[in-house]
Amino acid sequence: MRRPGFDIKSIIIAIIIINVVIFFLTQLNSFPITQRLLNNLVLKDKLTIALAVKRYGLLISLFSLFPVMIREMGWIWQFFSYMFLHGSFLHLFFNMYALLLFGRPLEERWGWKEFLFFYLATGIGAGIVTYFWNMARNPFIPTIGASGAIFGIILAFGLEFPETILLLFFIIPVRARYAALIFGGIELVMIITGKMQGIGHFTHLAGLFFGYIYYILRIRGSYGKRQSMFPRRLKEVISEKKAVHVKARKEQVVQKALMIRDKIRMGDNLSSPEVLFLNRLRDAYNQNKTTICTVDEFNITSEFCKKCDDFFACVYRYIIQQL
Repeated sequence: MRRPGFDIKSIIIAIIIINVVIFFLTQLNSFPITQRLLNNLVLKDKLTIALAVKRYGLLISLFSLFPVMIREMGWIWQFFSYMFLHGSFLHLFFNMYALLLFGRPLEERWGWKEFLFFYLATGIGAGIVTYFWNMARNPFIPTIGASGAIFGIILAFGLEFPETILLLFFIIPVRARYAALIFGGIELVMIITGKMQGIGHFTHLAGLFFGYIYYILRIRGSYGKRQSMFPRRLKEVISEKKAVHVKARKEQVVQKALMIRDKIRMGDNLSSPEVLFLNRLRDAYNQNKTTICTVDEFNITSEFCKKCDDFFACVYRYIIQQL
């Protein structure tokens, strides 16, 4: 497996660049909320939405995964756009680092289109589950970040490269097949205990879930079809090897038969193995003499004749006729 690299044609590099650009736009530019927008929301009896917009700002209100906005305003694009917003540089850095580290081998194996579909499907799926989760708890909690999709990628990496050794928390060596289970267990504990509030633990679990579902339904199925060609190819290779072996064996038979012919012509006695060999050729002739070709059609050095199942019978006839 090649080490992750910076390939300008990589969809992962494109995703990282987009996330970085959006992050710095949100940090360097302020988008003031107009009083007119707030007044319109109040007039439309959407006071709670107006308060949320005033509290979180325009960008978060428009593009984060904000359950109340999706329900009241119909902003369904948030299931997609929330993946490209990050709250801090560390949040952005660790997500993009994981994307590069675990995503590049997957992109190289699947191709950029399949990887992009996986990334978006996992992130959007995690967003949909998060929407219903937060609607039941607190619809005024916005969710941002690519972590849902990233957790799906970590899971897929473990399924595709299970024996790869990873350094968990940069210290503990663990096989990739167990990494997703460990991360999933940590997220589940965080949800149950209520520790580390402000982090989308449920979104992370949802990313693992949708990553696994997508992998089983599409990636493993597609990969399985490609793998299913292996037995057929193996059969072809075996057939080719067998054909080469049979050809070499028939050439040995020709050489040995001609040598026996010459010994008989010279009046030399045949050894027991040579007698046994000649008897086997005779048995082949007796079994197939009614189906073999005519004398004129047979050529002992012909590649076409060597491919015939009756070749040994014809060799015996050829030797006997020359004595």
